[in-house]
Amino acid sequence: MEKSAKLAVYADHTRNTISKNIFGHFMEHSVDVIYGSVFDPESPLADEDGFRRDVLEALRDAKVPMLRYPGGNFVSNYHWEDGIGPREKRPKCFDYAWLAEDDNRMGTVEFIKLCRKTGAEPYLCVNMGSGTAEEAMHWVEFCNGTGNTRYAALRKSLGYEEPFHVKYWGLGNELYGDWQFGAMNASDYAKKALDFAKAMKWMDPEIELVACGYDLGSDWNYEVARVLKPLIGHLAIHHYSIGYGIFTDEDYRQCMYIPDYITKLTNAARASVVAGTNDALSEIKIAWDEWNTHAWDLEKKDDDRNYTLRNAVLTAGILHSFIRSSDIVEIAGYSPFVNVCGAISVKKDRVLKRPQYYVFELLSKVFGECTEYVETRLECDTCSMPEVIDYSNRPAEAKFALNAKTTVRYVETGYLDCAASMNQERSRLALSLINKSEDRDYTVDVSVFGSSAVWKDAVGYELYHPDFDAANTVQDPEQVVIREAHPVSEEGKIYLKRHSLTVVVMNLLQGEESWTEKKQD
Repeated sequence: MEKSAKLAVYADHTRNTISKNIFGHFMEHSVDVIYGSVFDPESPLADEDGFRRDVLEALRDAKVPMLRYPGGNFVSNYHWEDGIGPREKRPKCFDYAWLAEDDNRMGTVEFIKLCRKTGAEPYLCVNMGSGTAEEAMHWVEFCNGTGNTRYAALRKSLGYEEPFHVKYWGLGNELYGDWQFGAMNASDYAKKALDFAKAMKWMDPEIELVACGYDLGSDWNYEVARVLKPLIGHLAIHHYSIGYGIFTDEDYRQCMYIPDYITKLTNAARASVVAGTNDALSEIKIAWDEWNTHAWDLEKKDDDRNYTLRNAVLTAGILHSFIRSSDIVEIAGYSPFVNVCGAISVKKDRVLKRPQYYVFELLSKVFGECTEYVETRLECDTCSMPEVIDYSNRPAEAKFALNAKTTVRYVETGYLDCAASMNQERSRLALSLINKSEDRDYTVDVSVFGSSAVWKDAVGYELYHPDFDAANTVQDPEQVVIREAHPVSEEGKIYLKRHSLTVVVMNLLQGEESWTEKKQD
């Protein structure tokens, strides 16, 4: 059954520039996220530095803009000096987070090489569990120091005369959680982070600091923003919707709400920042530097059939949420990108790209070229459901009558979703459209205000398979891939297949070079 919808695109109303770093990724010293996958010196597919060439190629093809390292839970007992110098002399250490041994073959220098090989911005997270502010300051010095001080000289002695210019630094990881080495309350974290921030900024005033935030903790975020407001540029939020969170795979109707739920958490975190700084114009942004639709399920991680088109559609929805909130969200890190529940599954002899990989490959390319956020209004069918709320960090609600009950709120989410942008010259428009419906195709009547779209020039791309639970496997690695499509009529109607992601790029009237010509070049 086909349905209809209307989309208004306000090409004369751009709001902000979309940061490419919202398409970033996360990697941690855990399981096979790094060792035996992206970094595997023993593999015949490894390059001279020990990195798998096929994994590097997949990262480059996805235009990975930023990589966060080395954790994650791992970082709360990680000492960076264990990971420098000759590999054969590095100590083997016990990893408290994953109850494993780590021989530190992958360290700071290797990570910087990985970033340079893939074109990614490096983002390092410091140890605020068992570590000290002095240790963090020395790490900044090792990476960015230009003088003849001890740690800058140490880097130079290893053959790296020029600094690494690491701009982004995280102040610890999830220290609100009792699963974390060195967990603490908000007040203690803010006090400790203040010492770390001062020491690191004194070493290099140009770095940008990302403080540890809490997706369910407005009081935590308020205190962190209140204390650290002069020194931090971002507040980090982590969230895994299915598995650790409140959504379940079995209820897809509920899962359709996940992108809206992410937006709600973004707005709540931003409100805490505004309240904590007492500044509605605060420049502290939100960094979703660990997120995934699914938790790290280590029992299911090697079965590629678990990662389906359904997963990819939800992944695209969350990226749409970040794009729509791109005035306050500048960093995000898909967790992890390689192995476990990631977008790439690394085998001994090949790389398998799961369906969500193609979401990143397509959206990072399109929104990397069309960077100016454009306002839209979408009218489509909606689905109503009881609001999904995580009560794990909420105090009991006051009852003012003997028969008082918590009011159940209902929310609505659209079956369709849209994110739009233009290039800086305002000559090209990109529309990313998601049809979340399991069984309904849609025709969307598009009106562009403030300019004229050249519909006959439009180029379309589509992520679709008739089976919503289709997955890419070694036996059939291209069941769910991006394919060129022609979903646009000359009247400006876009046809969306059920459970699909469709991206359309078109020239605006003043454009001199068509997208088709650019693509052929």
